[in-house]
Amino acid sequence: MKIDKKVLKRVVKVLLNKVPREETALIKVSDDLSLIQELYRKDKNFRNFVLNPLISFEDKEKLIDSLSQKADLDKNVVEAVKYVVKINKGNVLREIADQFRFEVEKFFATVKGEVITAYPVDEKLLEEIKNAVEKKLGKKVEFEVKQDSSIIGGIIVKAGSYVLDSSVRTYLRKLEQQLTSY
Repeated sequence: MKIDKKVLKRVVKVLLNKVPREETALIKVSDDLSLIQELYRKDKNFRNFVLNPLISFEDKEKLIDSLSQKADLDKNVVEAVKYVVKINKGNVLREIADQFRFEVEKFFATVKGEVITAYPVDEKLLEEIKNAVEKKLGKKVEFEVKQDSSIIGGIIVKAGSYVLDSSVRTYLRKLEQQLTSY
């Protein structure tokens, strides 16, 4: 089922207008939306329940309220989820957290990124990488560090649409392409 992007953007915009522009409040809402998004993506029963037009809104509302109490969801998130379910656009839950995070990052001029290395990286080097990428993008970057031994060596930096891949794996692939193209 195709996601109604207009509804998705409208719901996210309303959420952004209702939630205080404080980091802690925005993080809480983002985390709550991520929980809902994960539940929608991974739990087939929840997804089918939300999307089933034969189940009354009142029954769906009871499930959302129960989920809200158990997970201590922000009231604005609960209100948004109920609205989406009420207008039978529950499939926007599949992307709601991603869209919210994107809008928050845009508002604060921050970008989520990741640094992938084959081996552990010390804080000093990570800070240098962060500063260089922030200077290049002109935005604040928050990195998640991941280790992946399959890149053999080097580093992969991703931040927004910016990707720098100087891994040994990529170098070897390019070398292989060049050697086999003759």
